[in-house]
This record gives sequence, structure tokens and C-alpha cells, in this order.
Amino acid sequence: MHDLSFALLGVQVLLDHFDGFFISLVITGIPDLSTGRAGRRGFVMNIKRILERITGCSISITYTDNRVNIISFTRKKGHISLRLQRIFMDAPLDVVQEIGQLLKNPGRKTPLINEYFKKNRWRIRKKARLTGRIEPVGRVYNLKRLFDRLNREYFSGQLDTIVTWGRRSPRRAVRKRTLGSYNAETRTIRINPILDSPGVPSYFIEYVLYHEMLHAYLGIKKDHRGRMRAHTPRFRELERRFRHYNKAVEWEKRLQSR
Repeated sequence: MHDLSFALLGVQVLLDHFDGFFISLVITGIPDLSTGRAGRRGFVMNIKRILERITGCSISITYTDNRVNIISFTRKKGHISLRLQRIFMDAPLDVVQEIGQLLKNPGRKTPLINEYFKKNRWRIRKKARLTGRIEPVGRVYNLKRLFDRLNREYFSGQLDTIVTWGRRSPRRAVRKRTLGSYNAETRTIRINPILDSPGVPSYFIEYVLYHEMLHAYLGIKKDHRGRMRAHTPRFRELERRFRHYNKAVEWEKRLQSR
């Protein structure tokens, strides 16, 4: 095996040659810029399609929580298997394009990738241990099946979030809880089991699930005052794109009035 290494503006690139081709971008002492702001996108990009167009190869993407290897890939017979730190899910178009150019030419400089990473490193959290049982199959609804369909339709299959029903509790206690939640540290979506009922329409469960998937997709942003925000204008814009949005909102109002 032949190894090469060199520095790119605070990011070290390791090139390892074996059967195919492997490249890894490794963090090397980049300062923690807690005041950095995440980049914004004007639309939901299909990163996979953009990279395929640039490289001319078929591409499979796995988003990771790796705090060291932020970009790595193997190339074999016209296919690229890319592992990408999940903060790049929210990267602007110019950064995505530079990733594509990196896939074509691993020796090139990556100033946009490096700058984006430095500004958004504060969003990477230490991995937390997942506790509790994972139960996506309920008495009425299969959350994993719903998740997979929404993931394909709205997120191009990019999310690898865990989805499960929450713990069942006495009805009075359940009413005081939120309908869904997302834990960024464990990448887990939990849906209130009160919704696992024949009386709850599937479009409403999909809406609650989609809402939490948006949290997983967009993450938490800092506004111009440095405050953390989850329900940003961009979040609300994408939320309204859910195909049954109006119907789901009306049903939620009736649920809250009971």
C-alpha cells in the first residue's frame, strides 16, 4: 500500500492506494469557531445528483458523525462510495461543487470546504449513547416504513436517522407531552405513541414525522444575534412543502381542542 499525505489549509489529506482509491480529509488542529454561522441554501439540493453530474460516476452517500474523517471515498469501476460528515448536508452549492471537484481530482486545494468546516464545526457534537428500546413498529403504524417513504420523497434518501415510538404512558401523562422529538446527539426521532391509533390519519403521523426529519436535515442554526434556532424561516418554508400540510395543520388544531 502506498501512502501520501499533505496539508490543505488546516485539513490534512491522506491518499491511500489499494484495489480502488481512497481519500480522507482529516481534521488537524482547526480552532473551534463557536461564533460561526451555518451556510444557507435557497433550495433543497440533491447533493447526490450534483456530485454525479460533476464526476460522471454513480455515487452512494453515507452521512456520518465522524469528528475526524470529514470526507472520505472509495472509487471502483465507475462508482464512488462517499462518506460525508453530516454538516455538509446543509452546505451551499459552491461547497458541494468543490466536493465534486475533489472527487475528480483528490490533489486539488479545497478552500471552500475548509472554510465551511471551520465556520460550522460548532455544530458537531460528541456522540451520545442511545438509551431505551427502538420500536418503530406500532400497533397500527410502522414508523420505519413511513420514514423510508418520506426520506425518498423529500430528502433523496439522505437521512439515516433512527425512528421509534416513544414509551407508552398513562393517557393523562401522554397528553402533556409533545407529539414528536428529535435528539441530534443520538440522531433519534421519537413519536408520541398516542398517535399509534386507528383514529389518527396516516397523513398526520407523516406530518409529525416529516417535521422531526426536517430538524435532522437542517440542524440548529445561529441567528445574527448568536441565538440557537430550530424553527427558522427556512424550516417553515420546507415544512409547508409537505403534501398534506394544510390538512395536517387543521387536524392538529382539532386534536389540541379535545
